[in-house]
Amino acid sequence: MNIFDERIKTLQDRMRRDGLRAYIIPATDPHMSESYCDRYGAMRKYFCPFRGQDGTLFVTLDSYEIYTDGRYWIEAEKELEGSSCLLVKDGHPGVKNLFDRVKDEDLYPLGIDTAMCSIDDLRRYYAGKDKPIYSIDYSFLVKDLPSLPKEKIFRVDPALLSTSLDERVSLLLEDARKAGAESLVLTALDDIAYVLGYRGRDIPYTPVFYSYLFLSEGGKVDLFIDPDKIPADFDTDRIAVHPYESIFSFLKERTEKVLVDPKRTNARIYGAVKNKVLSLSPAYLRKAVKGPREIENTLRIHEIDGIAVLRLMKFLEDNLPERDIDELEAASYLDGIRLRGEGCYDLSFETIAAADSNGPMMHYAPTAESHSLFTKDSLTLLVDSGGQYYGGTTDITRTFLAKPTEEVIHDYTLTLKSQISLSRQIFMRGCTGHSIDIAAREVMWREGLDYKCGTGHGVSYMGPVHEGPIGFRYYDSPQRDDKGILLPGHVITIEPGVYKEGKYGIRLENELLVKEHGVTDQGDFLEFETITYCPYDRKGIDVTMLDDGELSWLNDYLALVFEKLSKHLENDPELLAYLKRQCAPFTR
Repeated sequence: MNIFDERIKTLQDRMRRDGLRAYIIPATDPHMSESYCDRYGAMRKYFCPFRGQDGTLFVTLDSYEIYTDGRYWIEAEKELEGSSCLLVKDGHPGVKNLFDRVKDEDLYPLGIDTAMCSIDDLRRYYAGKDKPIYSIDYSFLVKDLPSLPKEKIFRVDPALLSTSLDERVSLLLEDARKAGAESLVLTALDDIAYVLGYRGRDIPYTPVFYSYLFLSEGGKVDLFIDPDKIPADFDTDRIAVHPYESIFSFLKERTEKVLVDPKRTNARIYGAVKNKVLSLSPAYLRKAVKGPREIENTLRIHEIDGIAVLRLMKFLEDNLPERDIDELEAASYLDGIRLRGEGCYDLSFETIAAADSNGPMMHYAPTAESHSLFTKDSLTLLVDSGGQYYGGTTDITRTFLAKPTEEVIHDYTLTLKSQISLSRQIFMRGCTGHSIDIAAREVMWREGLDYKCGTGHGVSYMGPVHEGPIGFRYYDSPQRDDKGILLPGHVITIEPGVYKEGKYGIRLENELLVKEHGVTDQGDFLEFETITYCPYDRKGIDVTMLDDGELSWLNDYLALVFEKLSKHLENDPELLAYLKRQCAPFTR
Protein backbone atom coordinates (compact mmCIF):
# COMPACT_ATOMS: atom_id res chain seq x y z
CA MET A 1 0.00 0.00 0.00
CA ASN A 2 1.47 3.38 -1.00
CA ILE A 3 1.27 6.59 1.02
CA PHE A 4 -1.85 7.86 -0.78
CA ASP A 5 -3.74 4.63 -0.24
CA GLU A 6 -2.81 4.78 3.45
CA ARG A 7 -4.06 8.36 3.75
CA ILE A 8 -7.31 7.50 1.98
CA LYS A 9 -7.86 4.64 4.41
CA THR A 10 -7.59 7.15 7.28
CA LEU A 11 -10.15 9.37 5.53
CA GLN A 12 -12.48 6.45 4.88
CA ASP A 13 -12.31 5.41 8.53
CA ARG A 14 -13.33 8.95 9.49
CA MET A 15 -16.19 8.83 6.96
CA ARG A 16 -17.50 5.61 8.51
CA ARG A 17 -17.39 7.19 11.94
CA ASP A 18 -19.39 10.17 10.64
CA GLY A 19 -21.90 8.02 8.74
CA LEU A 20 -20.93 9.09 5.20
CA ARG A 21 -21.08 6.92 2.11
CA ALA A 22 -19.10 9.34 -0.08
CA TYR A 23 -16.99 12.49 0.23
CA ILE A 24 -16.02 15.08 -2.40
CA ILE A 25 -12.85 17.20 -2.48
CA PRO A 26 -13.24 19.84 -5.24
CA ALA A 27 -10.34 21.54 -7.02
CA THR A 28 -11.13 25.13 -6.09
CA ASP A 29 -11.30 27.53 -3.12
CA PRO A 30 -14.15 29.33 -1.29
CA HIS A 31 -14.33 31.80 -4.21
CA MET A 32 -14.87 29.12 -6.88
CA SER A 33 -11.50 30.00 -8.44
CA GLU A 34 -10.04 27.90 -11.26
CA SER A 35 -6.56 28.47 -9.79
CA TYR A 36 -6.04 28.65 -6.06
CA CYS A 37 -3.35 29.07 -3.43
CA ASP A 38 -1.46 26.15 -1.88
CA ARG A 39 -3.74 26.16 1.17
CA TYR A 40 -6.74 25.08 -0.89
CA GLY A 41 -4.91 22.68 -3.21
CA ALA A 42 -3.15 20.86 -0.38
CA MET A 43 -6.01 18.61 0.68
CA ARG A 44 -6.66 17.01 -2.70
CA LYS A 45 -2.91 16.59 -3.34
CA TYR A 46 -2.45 15.08 0.13
CA PHE A 47 -4.94 12.30 -0.61
CA CYS A 48 -4.31 11.83 -4.35
CA PRO A 49 -1.12 11.45 -6.44
CA PHE A 50 -2.54 13.46 -9.36
CA ARG A 51 -0.77 16.83 -9.44
CA GLY A 52 -2.85 18.62 -12.07
CA GLN A 53 -4.65 21.87 -11.25
CA ASP A 54 -8.11 20.64 -12.22
CA GLY A 55 -9.61 17.47 -10.79
CA THR A 56 -12.28 16.54 -8.27
CA LEU A 57 -11.42 13.74 -5.85
CA PHE A 58 -14.33 11.40 -5.11
CA VAL A 59 -13.99 9.06 -2.16
CA THR A 60 -16.36 6.24 -1.24
CA LEU A 61 -15.95 3.75 1.57
CA ASP A 62 -14.10 1.28 -0.69
CA SER A 63 -12.52 3.34 -3.50
CA TYR A 64 -11.21 6.73 -4.56
CA GLU A 65 -11.29 8.31 -8.01
CA ILE A 66 -10.16 11.53 -9.69
CA TYR A 67 -12.55 13.20 -12.12
CA THR A 68 -10.71 15.37 -14.64
CA ASP A 69 -11.19 16.47 -18.23
CA GLY A 70 -9.34 15.64 -21.45
CA ARG A 71 -6.54 18.14 -20.86
CA TYR A 72 -5.20 15.94 -18.05
CA TRP A 73 -6.01 12.32 -18.96
CA ILE A 74 -2.53 11.34 -20.14
CA GLU A 75 -0.83 13.09 -17.22
CA ALA A 76 -3.24 11.56 -14.71
CA GLU A 77 -2.75 8.02 -16.01
CA LYS A 78 1.00 8.33 -15.43
CA GLU A 79 0.77 9.94 -12.01
CA LEU A 80 -1.80 7.47 -10.67
CA GLU A 81 0.42 4.47 -11.40
CA GLY A 82 1.21 2.53 -8.24
CA SER A 83 -1.84 3.80 -6.36
CA SER A 84 -5.38 2.48 -6.09
CA CYS A 85 -6.81 5.80 -7.31
CA LEU A 86 -8.82 5.44 -10.51
CA LEU A 87 -9.07 7.99 -13.31
CA VAL A 88 -12.55 8.97 -14.46
CA LYS A 89 -12.39 10.67 -17.86
CA ASP A 90 -14.85 13.46 -17.21
CA GLY A 91 -16.53 14.57 -20.41
CA HIS A 92 -15.68 11.39 -22.34
CA PRO A 93 -18.67 9.96 -24.26
CA GLY A 94 -20.57 7.54 -22.08
CA VAL A 95 -18.95 8.66 -18.83
CA LYS A 96 -21.52 9.70 -16.24
CA ASN A 97 -20.83 13.04 -14.54
CA LEU A 98 -20.32 13.08 -10.79
CA PHE A 99 -23.64 14.76 -10.04
CA ASP A 100 -25.63 12.03 -11.76
CA ARG A 101 -23.46 9.26 -10.37
CA VAL A 102 -24.07 10.33 -6.76
CA LYS A 103 -27.81 10.35 -7.37
CA ASP A 104 -28.01 7.16 -9.43
CA GLU A 105 -25.91 5.14 -6.99
CA ASP A 106 -27.64 6.69 -3.97
CA LEU A 107 -24.33 7.69 -2.36
CA TYR A 108 -25.91 9.47 0.58
CA PRO A 109 -25.20 10.69 3.15
CA LEU A 110 -22.77 12.70 1.04
CA GLY A 111 -20.10 14.91 2.56
CA ILE A 112 -18.58 18.08 1.11
CA ASP A 113 -17.21 21.30 2.54
CA THR A 114 -19.95 23.72 1.47
CA ALA A 115 -17.48 26.61 1.59
CA MET A 116 -15.74 24.86 -1.34
CA CYS A 117 -18.87 24.27 -3.42
CA SER A 118 -21.09 26.70 -5.28
CA ILE A 119 -24.76 26.69 -4.44
CA ASP A 120 -25.46 25.73 -8.07
CA ASP A 121 -23.29 22.61 -7.77
CA LEU A 122 -24.70 21.74 -4.36
CA ARG A 123 -28.21 21.80 -5.84
CA ARG A 124 -27.08 19.39 -8.56
CA TYR A 125 -26.10 16.86 -5.88
CA TYR A 126 -29.39 17.31 -4.03
CA ALA A 127 -31.88 14.47 -4.42
CA GLY A 128 -34.44 15.13 -1.70
CA LYS A 129 -34.72 15.54 2.06
CA ASP A 130 -34.16 11.84 2.67
CA LYS A 131 -30.79 12.06 0.81
CA PRO A 132 -28.72 14.16 3.23
CA ILE A 133 -25.69 16.22 2.27
CA TYR A 134 -23.48 17.18 5.21
CA SER A 135 -21.09 20.11 5.27
CA ILE A 136 -17.89 18.56 6.58
CA ASP A 137 -14.33 19.90 6.34
CA TYR A 138 -11.73 17.15 6.70
CA SER A 139 -8.75 19.41 6.05
CA PHE A 140 -7.69 18.87 9.69
CA LEU A 141 -6.50 15.42 8.56
CA VAL A 142 -3.87 17.03 6.31
CA LYS A 143 -0.47 17.32 7.90
CA ASP A 144 1.39 20.64 7.52
CA LEU A 145 -1.55 22.42 5.90
CA PRO A 146 -0.21 25.70 4.40
CA SER A 147 -1.43 29.01 5.76
CA LEU A 148 -3.22 31.64 3.69
CA PRO A 149 -1.05 34.22 1.85
CA LYS A 150 -0.22 37.50 3.56
CA GLU A 151 1.32 39.71 0.87
CA LYS A 152 -0.05 43.25 0.47
CA ILE A 153 -2.29 44.20 -2.42
CA PHE A 154 -1.26 46.87 -4.95
CA ARG A 155 -3.11 49.52 -6.91
CA VAL A 156 -3.42 49.49 -10.70
CA ASP A 157 -2.34 52.81 -12.21
CA PRO A 158 -5.65 54.58 -13.03
CA ALA A 159 -4.14 55.52 -16.40
CA LEU A 160 -4.41 51.83 -17.35
CA LEU A 161 -8.16 51.73 -16.69
CA SER A 162 -11.05 53.15 -18.70
CA THR A 163 -13.27 53.76 -15.67
CA SER A 164 -12.90 54.98 -12.09
CA LEU A 165 -13.90 53.11 -8.92
CA ASP A 166 -16.98 55.31 -8.52
CA GLU A 167 -18.04 54.68 -12.12
CA ARG A 168 -17.64 50.93 -11.78
CA VAL A 169 -19.56 50.81 -8.50
CA SER A 170 -22.34 52.98 -9.92
CA LEU A 171 -22.73 50.79 -13.01
CA LEU A 172 -22.83 47.59 -10.97
CA LEU A 173 -25.44 48.94 -8.57
CA GLU A 174 -27.51 50.04 -11.56
CA ASP A 175 -27.23 46.46 -12.93
CA ALA A 176 -28.28 45.10 -9.54
CA ARG A 177 -31.35 47.36 -9.46
CA LYS A 178 -32.36 46.17 -12.93
CA ALA A 179 -32.20 42.62 -11.60
CA GLY A 180 -34.47 43.58 -8.69
CA ALA A 181 -31.80 43.91 -5.99
CA GLU A 182 -30.67 46.84 -3.87
CA SER A 183 -27.12 45.66 -3.18
CA LEU A 184 -24.76 42.89 -4.26
CA VAL A 185 -22.14 40.61 -2.78
CA LEU A 186 -19.12 39.77 -4.92
CA THR A 187 -17.16 36.63 -4.11
CA ALA A 188 -15.17 35.88 -7.28
CA LEU A 189 -11.66 37.21 -6.73
CA ASP A 190 -11.18 38.58 -10.25
CA ASP A 191 -14.51 40.44 -9.99
CA ILE A 192 -13.30 42.08 -6.77
CA ALA A 193 -9.91 43.00 -8.25
CA TYR A 194 -11.66 44.55 -11.27
CA VAL A 195 -14.07 46.64 -9.21
CA LEU A 196 -11.50 47.97 -6.75
CA GLY A 197 -8.73 48.54 -9.30
CA TYR A 198 -6.29 46.61 -7.12
CA ARG A 199 -4.36 43.40 -7.67
CA GLY A 200 -2.66 40.92 -5.36
CA ARG A 201 -0.29 37.96 -5.23
CA ASP A 202 -2.31 35.36 -3.31
CA ILE A 203 -2.58 32.84 -6.17
CA PRO A 204 0.45 31.90 -8.30
CA TYR A 205 0.37 33.63 -11.70
CA THR A 206 -3.06 35.15 -10.98
CA PRO A 207 -2.97 38.70 -9.56
CA VAL A 208 -5.91 38.50 -7.16
CA PHE A 209 -6.36 38.53 -3.38
CA TYR A 210 -8.60 36.60 -1.01
CA SER A 211 -11.50 38.83 -0.05
CA TYR A 212 -15.24 39.50 -0.34
CA LEU A 213 -16.86 42.72 -1.53
CA PHE A 214 -20.28 44.19 -0.74
CA LEU A 215 -21.73 47.13 -2.71
CA SER A 216 -24.81 48.90 -1.40
CA GLU A 217 -27.02 51.97 -1.73
CA GLY A 218 -25.24 55.28 -2.15
CA GLY A 219 -22.15 53.60 -3.60
CA LYS A 220 -21.02 52.23 -0.25
CA VAL A 221 -18.16 49.73 -0.57
CA ASP A 222 -17.35 47.17 2.15
CA LEU A 223 -14.23 45.02 1.69
CA PHE A 224 -13.64 41.87 3.73
CA ILE A 225 -9.95 40.99 3.74
CA ASP A 226 -7.03 40.22 6.02
CA PRO A 227 -6.21 43.76 7.26
CA ASP A 228 -2.48 43.01 7.05
CA LYS A 229 -2.81 42.99 3.26
CA ILE A 230 -3.97 46.62 3.08
CA PRO A 231 -1.21 49.03 1.92
CA ALA A 232 -0.53 52.29 3.74
CA ASP A 233 -1.98 54.45 0.93
CA PHE A 234 -5.29 52.54 0.70
CA ASP A 235 -8.35 54.82 0.75
CA THR A 236 -10.12 53.51 3.86
CA ASP A 237 -12.41 56.57 3.84
CA ARG A 238 -13.90 55.44 0.52
CA ILE A 239 -13.67 51.68 1.13
CA ALA A 240 -14.59 50.28 4.56
CA VAL A 241 -12.26 47.42 5.51
CA HIS A 242 -13.46 44.48 7.65
CA PRO A 243 -11.82 41.19 8.71
CA TYR A 244 -12.11 38.47 6.06
CA GLU A 245 -14.25 36.04 8.08
CA SER A 246 -16.66 38.75 9.29
CA ILE A 247 -18.48 38.57 5.93
CA PHE A 248 -20.82 35.91 7.36
CA SER A 249 -22.07 37.94 10.33
CA PHE A 250 -22.26 41.04 8.11
CA LEU A 251 -24.49 39.29 5.57
CA LYS A 252 -26.78 37.84 8.23
CA GLU A 253 -27.59 41.37 9.38
CA ARG A 254 -28.61 42.63 5.92
CA THR A 255 -32.35 42.85 5.31
CA GLU A 256 -32.46 44.35 1.82
CA LYS A 257 -32.54 42.38 -1.44
CA VAL A 258 -28.99 41.23 -2.20
CA LEU A 259 -27.85 40.07 -5.64
CA VAL A 260 -26.04 36.73 -5.41
CA ASP A 261 -24.39 34.87 -8.31
CA PRO A 262 -25.21 31.18 -7.74
CA LYS A 263 -22.38 29.98 -9.99
CA ARG A 264 -19.65 31.93 -8.18
CA THR A 265 -20.93 32.01 -4.62
CA ASN A 266 -20.16 29.19 -2.22
CA ALA A 267 -23.06 27.55 -0.43
CA ARG A 268 -22.00 28.89 2.97
CA ILE A 269 -22.10 32.52 1.77
CA TYR A 270 -25.39 31.83 0.01
CA GLY A 271 -26.90 30.55 3.23
CA ALA A 272 -25.91 33.72 5.10
CA VAL A 273 -27.92 36.00 2.79
CA LYS A 274 -31.54 36.35 3.96
CA ASN A 275 -33.17 38.08 1.00
CA LYS A 276 -31.56 36.81 -2.20
CA VAL A 277 -31.90 37.85 -5.84
CA LEU A 278 -30.18 35.26 -8.02
CA SER A 279 -28.36 36.64 -11.06
CA LEU A 280 -25.06 36.47 -12.89
CA SER A 281 -22.52 38.80 -11.33
CA PRO A 282 -22.65 42.07 -13.30
CA ALA A 283 -18.94 42.52 -12.54
CA TYR A 284 -18.24 39.17 -14.21
CA LEU A 285 -20.00 40.33 -17.37
CA ARG A 286 -18.70 43.90 -17.45
CA LYS A 287 -15.01 43.17 -16.84
CA ALA A 288 -14.87 40.77 -19.81
CA VAL A 289 -15.65 43.66 -22.20
CA LYS A 290 -12.46 45.67 -22.35
CA GLY A 291 -12.68 49.44 -22.61
CA PRO A 292 -10.56 51.65 -24.90
CA ARG A 293 -7.63 51.93 -22.47
CA GLU A 294 -7.63 48.22 -21.76
CA ILE A 295 -7.62 47.46 -25.49
CA GLU A 296 -4.89 50.00 -26.23
CA ASN A 297 -2.64 48.56 -23.53
CA THR A 298 -3.40 44.95 -24.42
CA LEU A 299 -2.24 45.60 -27.98
CA ARG A 300 0.88 47.34 -26.67
CA ILE A 301 1.99 44.58 -24.34
CA HIS A 302 1.42 41.89 -26.98
CA GLU A 303 4.21 43.48 -29.00
CA ILE A 304 6.58 43.16 -26.04
CA ASP A 305 5.41 39.61 -25.42
CA GLY A 306 5.84 38.60 -29.05
CA ILE A 307 9.48 39.63 -28.97
CA ALA A 308 10.07 37.37 -25.95
CA VAL A 309 8.81 34.33 -27.88
CA LEU A 310 10.72 35.44 -30.99
CA ARG A 311 13.93 35.42 -28.93
CA LEU A 312 13.17 31.86 -27.85
CA MET A 313 12.69 30.87 -31.50
CA LYS A 314 16.11 32.26 -32.39
CA PHE A 315 17.71 30.72 -29.29
CA LEU A 316 16.47 27.28 -30.31
CA GLU A 317 17.53 27.68 -33.92
CA ASP A 318 21.00 28.99 -32.99
CA ASN A 319 21.77 26.30 -30.42
CA LEU A 320 20.01 23.15 -31.56
CA PRO A 321 22.50 22.12 -34.28
CA GLU A 322 25.35 22.15 -31.75
CA ARG A 323 23.72 20.76 -28.60
CA ASP A 324 20.57 19.36 -27.07
CA ILE A 325 18.25 21.70 -25.18
CA ASP A 326 16.20 20.32 -22.34
CA GLU A 327 12.63 21.46 -21.75
CA LEU A 328 13.49 23.15 -18.47
CA GLU A 329 16.21 25.23 -20.11
CA ALA A 330 13.84 26.35 -22.86
CA ALA A 331 11.15 27.30 -20.34
CA SER A 332 13.64 29.09 -18.07
CA TYR A 333 15.12 31.00 -21.00
CA LEU A 334 11.71 32.24 -22.12
CA ASP A 335 10.63 33.07 -18.57
CA GLY A 336 13.76 35.15 -18.03
CA ILE A 337 13.32 37.06 -21.28
CA ARG A 338 9.63 37.71 -20.61
CA LEU A 339 10.13 38.85 -17.01
CA ARG A 340 12.78 41.32 -18.13
CA GLY A 341 10.37 42.79 -20.67
CA GLU A 342 8.92 46.24 -20.10
CA GLY A 343 6.06 46.17 -17.60
CA CYS A 344 6.03 42.39 -17.03
CA TYR A 345 5.67 41.60 -13.33
CA ASP A 346 4.80 37.86 -13.46
CA LEU A 347 3.98 34.93 -15.70
CA SER A 348 0.29 34.26 -16.37
CA PHE A 349 0.77 30.50 -15.79
CA GLU A 350 3.60 28.02 -15.46
CA THR A 351 5.35 27.74 -18.82
CA ILE A 352 4.66 24.52 -20.69
CA ALA A 353 7.67 23.27 -22.67
CA ALA A 354 6.91 19.76 -23.89
CA ALA A 355 9.15 17.82 -26.25
CA ASP A 356 7.87 15.03 -28.47
CA SER A 357 5.79 12.51 -26.44
CA ASN A 358 5.28 15.02 -23.60
CA GLY A 359 3.35 17.29 -25.95
CA PRO A 360 0.03 15.40 -25.78
CA MET A 361 -0.11 16.12 -22.02
CA MET A 362 -1.79 19.48 -22.40
CA HIS A 363 -0.75 20.85 -19.02
CA TYR A 364 2.65 19.19 -18.74
CA ALA A 365 5.44 21.35 -17.35
CA PRO A 366 9.10 20.34 -16.92
CA THR A 367 10.67 20.21 -13.47
CA ALA A 368 14.23 19.82 -12.20
CA GLU A 369 13.39 16.21 -11.35
CA SER A 370 11.59 15.36 -14.59
CA HIS A 371 12.25 16.81 -18.02
CA SER A 372 13.13 15.66 -21.52
CA LEU A 373 15.50 16.80 -24.26
CA PHE A 374 14.74 18.65 -27.48
CA THR A 375 17.42 17.45 -29.90
CA LYS A 376 18.27 17.94 -33.57
CA ASP A 377 16.46 14.65 -34.22
CA SER A 378 13.33 15.57 -32.22
CA LEU A 379 9.97 16.12 -33.85
CA THR A 380 8.34 18.89 -31.79
CA LEU A 381 8.73 21.23 -28.83
CA LEU A 382 5.37 22.68 -27.75
CA VAL A 383 5.76 25.90 -25.74
CA ASP A 384 2.64 27.43 -24.16
CA SER A 385 3.38 30.55 -22.12
CA GLY A 386 2.19 33.98 -21.10
CA GLY A 387 2.84 37.02 -18.96
CA GLN A 388 1.15 39.40 -16.55
CA TYR A 389 1.91 42.98 -17.56
CA TYR A 390 0.99 46.40 -16.28
CA GLY A 391 -1.41 46.66 -19.17
CA GLY A 392 -2.75 43.18 -19.81
CA THR A 393 -2.43 39.40 -19.75
CA THR A 394 -0.98 37.24 -22.54
CA ASP A 395 -1.31 33.61 -23.59
CA ILE A 396 0.52 32.25 -26.64
CA THR A 397 1.50 28.81 -27.92
CA ARG A 398 3.99 28.04 -30.63
CA THR A 399 5.24 24.58 -31.56
CA PHE A 400 8.84 24.40 -32.76
CA LEU A 401 10.19 21.66 -35.00
CA ALA A 402 13.65 20.10 -35.26
CA LYS A 403 13.50 17.24 -37.76
CA PRO A 404 9.84 17.03 -38.77
CA THR A 405 8.47 14.06 -40.64
CA GLU A 406 5.83 14.33 -43.37
CA GLU A 407 3.26 13.39 -40.74
CA VAL A 408 4.35 16.21 -38.41
CA ILE A 409 4.34 18.77 -41.25
CA HIS A 410 0.88 17.63 -42.29
CA ASP A 411 -0.46 17.91 -38.73
CA TYR A 412 1.24 21.27 -38.14
CA THR A 413 -0.29 22.71 -41.30
CA LEU A 414 -3.65 21.18 -40.41
CA THR A 415 -3.49 22.94 -37.03
CA LEU A 416 -2.68 26.21 -38.78
CA LYS A 417 -5.60 25.71 -41.18
CA SER A 418 -7.90 25.14 -38.23
CA GLN A 419 -6.72 28.34 -36.55
CA ILE A 420 -7.02 30.36 -39.75
CA SER A 421 -10.53 29.07 -40.44
CA LEU A 422 -11.93 30.36 -37.16
CA SER A 423 -9.83 33.55 -37.16
CA ARG A 424 -11.36 34.61 -40.50
CA GLN A 425 -14.97 34.17 -39.45
CA ILE A 426 -17.49 36.96 -39.89
CA PHE A 427 -20.46 36.32 -37.65
CA MET A 428 -23.69 37.96 -36.57
CA ARG A 429 -24.03 39.70 -33.24
CA GLY A 430 -25.71 37.22 -30.94
CA CYS A 431 -23.37 34.34 -31.77
CA THR A 432 -21.54 32.52 -29.02
CA GLY A 433 -18.23 30.73 -29.31
CA HIS A 434 -20.25 27.52 -29.24
CA SER A 435 -22.08 28.73 -32.36
CA ILE A 436 -18.94 29.04 -34.49
CA ASP A 437 -16.49 26.56 -32.94
CA ILE A 438 -17.25 24.22 -35.84
CA ALA A 439 -15.20 26.50 -38.12
CA ALA A 440 -12.00 25.31 -36.41
CA ARG A 441 -13.08 21.84 -35.39
CA GLU A 442 -14.35 20.52 -38.71
CA VAL A 443 -10.90 20.96 -40.29
CA MET A 444 -9.73 18.27 -37.86
CA TRP A 445 -12.89 16.17 -38.02
CA ARG A 446 -12.59 15.76 -41.79
CA GLU A 447 -9.43 13.78 -41.08
CA GLY A 448 -10.77 11.84 -38.12
CA LEU A 449 -8.92 13.97 -35.55
CA ASP A 450 -10.18 15.84 -32.49
CA TYR A 451 -8.53 17.71 -29.64
CA LYS A 452 -10.08 16.88 -26.27
CA CYS A 453 -10.52 20.43 -25.05
CA GLY A 454 -12.12 23.70 -26.03
CA THR A 455 -10.77 25.61 -29.02
CA GLY A 456 -10.26 28.75 -26.95
CA HIS A 457 -11.09 30.76 -23.84
CA GLY A 458 -11.56 34.35 -22.79
CA VAL A 459 -8.51 36.20 -21.46
CA SER A 460 -8.69 38.79 -18.71
CA TYR A 461 -6.99 42.14 -18.21
CA MET A 462 -4.32 41.81 -15.52
CA GLY A 463 -6.19 38.83 -14.13
CA PRO A 464 -6.77 35.09 -14.63
CA VAL A 465 -5.54 33.81 -17.97
CA HIS A 466 -8.92 32.03 -18.34
CA GLU A 467 -11.94 34.34 -18.19
CA GLY A 468 -15.64 33.75 -18.81
CA PRO A 469 -18.26 34.10 -20.04
CA ILE A 470 -16.92 33.27 -23.50
CA GLY A 471 -15.07 30.40 -25.12
CA PHE A 472 -14.99 28.13 -28.14
CA ARG A 473 -16.43 24.67 -27.62
CA TYR A 474 -18.87 22.47 -29.54
CA TYR A 475 -20.14 20.66 -26.44
CA ASP A 476 -21.57 21.79 -23.14
CA SER A 477 -19.16 21.50 -20.21
CA PRO A 478 -20.93 22.25 -16.90
CA GLN A 479 -17.64 23.24 -15.27
CA ARG A 480 -16.92 25.82 -17.99
CA ASP A 481 -19.07 28.92 -18.09
CA ASP A 482 -18.15 29.80 -21.66
CA LYS A 483 -21.42 30.04 -23.59
CA GLY A 484 -21.73 33.82 -23.42
CA ILE A 485 -22.51 35.95 -26.47
CA LEU A 486 -19.40 37.35 -28.17
CA LEU A 487 -19.25 41.15 -27.89
CA PRO A 488 -16.89 43.85 -29.15
CA GLY A 489 -14.16 44.25 -26.55
CA HIS A 490 -13.92 40.56 -25.66
CA VAL A 491 -10.47 38.98 -25.93
CA ILE A 492 -10.40 35.26 -26.71
CA THR A 493 -7.87 32.63 -27.76
CA ILE A 494 -7.96 30.25 -30.70
CA GLU A 495 -5.75 27.22 -29.99
CA PRO A 496 -6.49 24.05 -31.95
CA GLY A 497 -4.04 21.17 -31.86
CA VAL A 498 -3.12 17.63 -32.84
CA TYR A 499 -2.15 15.34 -29.97
CA LYS A 500 -0.86 11.84 -30.69
CA GLU A 501 -0.15 9.92 -27.52
CA GLY A 502 3.38 8.54 -27.34
CA LYS A 503 4.50 10.60 -30.33
CA TYR A 504 4.01 14.39 -30.22
CA GLY A 505 1.72 17.32 -29.56
CA ILE A 506 1.16 20.35 -31.79
CA ARG A 507 -0.72 23.46 -30.67
CA LEU A 508 -0.86 26.98 -32.13
CA GLU A 509 -2.49 29.69 -30.04
CA ASN A 510 -3.26 33.34 -30.71
CA GLU A 511 -5.34 35.87 -28.83
CA LEU A 512 -8.02 37.73 -30.77
CA LEU A 513 -10.08 40.84 -30.15
CA VAL A 514 -13.79 40.82 -31.05
CA LYS A 515 -14.58 43.90 -33.19
CA GLU A 516 -17.39 45.47 -35.17
CA HIS A 517 -17.42 44.39 -38.82
CA GLY A 518 -20.38 46.26 -40.21
CA VAL A 519 -24.14 46.63 -40.35
CA THR A 520 -26.29 45.75 -43.34
CA ASP A 521 -30.02 45.55 -43.84
CA GLN A 522 -29.62 41.87 -42.89
CA GLY A 523 -28.00 42.38 -39.52
CA ASP A 524 -25.09 43.51 -37.33
CA PHE A 525 -21.86 41.63 -38.02
CA LEU A 526 -18.70 41.12 -35.96
CA GLU A 527 -15.18 39.88 -36.71
CA PHE A 528 -11.88 38.99 -35.03
CA GLU A 529 -8.60 40.90 -34.99
CA THR A 530 -5.56 38.75 -34.19
CA ILE A 531 -3.52 40.54 -31.49
CA THR A 532 -0.79 37.96 -30.82
CA TYR A 533 2.31 38.88 -32.82
CA CYS A 534 4.78 36.05 -33.39
CA PRO A 535 5.81 34.02 -36.46
CA TYR A 536 5.11 30.32 -36.91
CA ASP A 537 7.80 27.70 -37.48
CA ARG A 538 8.20 27.78 -41.24
CA LYS A 539 9.50 24.18 -41.31
CA GLY A 540 6.03 23.00 -40.39
CA ILE A 541 4.06 24.73 -43.13
CA ASP A 542 3.18 22.90 -46.34
CA VAL A 543 1.77 25.61 -48.59
CA THR A 544 0.26 23.01 -50.93
CA MET A 545 -2.25 22.26 -48.17
CA LEU A 546 -3.38 25.93 -48.02
CA ASP A 547 -5.98 27.37 -50.36
CA ASP A 548 -5.58 30.89 -51.74
CA GLY A 549 -7.55 32.51 -48.92
CA GLU A 550 -5.54 30.71 -46.23
CA LEU A 551 -2.25 31.61 -47.88
CA SER A 552 -3.32 35.25 -48.14
CA TRP A 553 -4.30 35.28 -44.43
CA LEU A 554 -0.94 33.78 -43.46
CA ASN A 555 1.08 36.29 -45.46
CA ASP A 556 -1.00 39.21 -44.18
CA TYR A 557 -0.47 37.97 -40.61
CA LEU A 558 3.30 37.67 -41.07
CA ALA A 559 3.41 41.21 -42.51
CA LEU A 560 1.50 42.42 -39.43
CA VAL A 561 3.93 40.63 -37.11
CA PHE A 562 6.88 42.27 -38.84
CA GLU A 563 5.25 45.70 -38.63
CA LYS A 564 4.46 45.33 -34.92
CA LEU A 565 7.77 43.85 -33.76
CA SER A 566 10.35 45.45 -36.06
CA LYS A 567 9.90 48.91 -34.53
CA HIS A 568 11.19 47.54 -31.22
CA LEU A 569 14.33 46.03 -32.75
CA GLU A 570 16.10 49.03 -34.24
CA ASN A 571 18.98 48.49 -31.80
CA ASP A 572 19.16 44.75 -32.40
CA PRO A 573 19.98 44.26 -36.09
CA GLU A 574 20.65 40.53 -35.69
CA LEU A 575 17.20 39.81 -34.24
CA LEU A 576 15.61 42.20 -36.76
CA ALA A 577 17.18 40.27 -39.64
CA TYR A 578 15.95 37.01 -38.11
CA LEU A 579 12.42 38.44 -37.79
CA LYS A 580 12.51 39.51 -41.43
CA ARG A 581 13.40 35.99 -42.53
CA GLN A 582 10.67 34.45 -40.40
CA CYS A 583 8.06 36.88 -41.75
CA ALA A 584 8.93 36.54 -45.43
CA PRO A 585 5.83 35.81 -47.51
CA PHE A 586 5.15 32.21 -48.56
CA THR A 587 4.76 31.37 -52.24
CA ARG A 588 3.64 28.20 -53.96
